[in-house]
Amino acid sequence: MTADTNNELTHHLGVAVGSIVIAVLLWGVGYRGQRVVAAIPFFILFVVMIIGPLVRIRPSIRRRFSGNFPVNWRSELGIWFAIWSVIHVLFVFAARDWDVVGYLVDMSPWAFGAFVAVLIAIALAFTSNNIAYDYLGPKAWKWHQSHGTYVIFWLVAVHGYDRAYLRPYEELGFPSDDPLHLLYLAMIVVVVLLHVVAFAAVVSEYRKTGEYPPDL
Repeated sequence: MTADTNNELTHHLGVAVGSIVIAVLLWGVGYRGQRVVAAIPFFILFVVMIIGPLVRIRPSIRRRFSGNFPVNWRSELGIWFAIWSVIHVLFVFAARDWDVVGYLVDMSPWAFGAFVAVLIAIALAFTSNNIAYDYLGPKAWKWHQSHGTYVIFWLVAVHGYDRAYLRPYEELGFPSDDPLHLLYLAMIVVVVLLHVVAFAAVVSEYRKTGEYPPDL
């Protein structure tokens, strides 16, 4: 699984259009403003997180397509995750009449974690290019991007769980039954399961051949 930092314009357009389509669909089923711009980056992050384990579990996926698909979409997806995350933060600040300092002081630990995730995402977006790749070197760049992405996922997952299940319980007396919240939970479970299966596949290959996959 090789890195791809070319940032193709067609890929950026594809992710942008796909994001807008998701936004329109969410709007069509009744979600508004802040809920929409919160959902889009989570969907993008989900796609980013499943690409690696999927091609590890089913290497034939990459053989069926040219151009290192779907790995070669991760850079663009990550950049758009950062863009939509910043938009979400701006919506949050706007909902609080731009009292940024007051919000940062009073935010919950889980919201603070999500805010840190956005900062990490911005850093990853700015280094998701050939210049950063050449400067850092393949191993350092991959370590930086992969570890940063995992940290982002878990910070966002905990924040989403707090908003969907812990906070509604405190405020309303029962867990959320919002379909979007249920979808978030299902996506988190899918990501974890895929990574566990991919890990098992790597171990299985090592036990059979005595070697790890060459692109691990």
